[in-house]
Amino acid sequence: RGKSSRTITFEQFKEALQELSKKRFKDKSDEEAVQEIYKLIEGKAPIISGVTKAISSPTVSRLTDTTKFTGSHKERFDPSGKGKGKAGREDLVDDSGYVSGYKHAGTYDHKVQ
Repeated sequence: RGKSSRTITFEQFKEALQELSKKRFKDKSDEEAVQEIYKLIEGKAPIISGVTKAISSPTVSRLTDTTKFTGSHKERFDPSGKGKGKAGREDLVDDSGYVSGYKHAGTYDHKVQ
């Protein structure tokens, strides 16, 4: 496979097993070695290794409880506890009005009637 490729085809997997079987079982013939490798992997699923597991300790749950945040940190999360992203970290200015601080944008037509 190529160095940048992260996946292999089934045919490439079988070729890799044949190469591995020759190295692992040197005293057996090629066909017997391949059969031994197949017996080793029979009925097993791929294992993902090196992945960190989620920790559920009282300390972590306390630090991630958004109801205990105060001040500007409270604005970083919506009521469900999901992060707001950039909108929660920065003050986004509304430039839609004709003067700063104008709160009644879009209500002119209602007042004229």
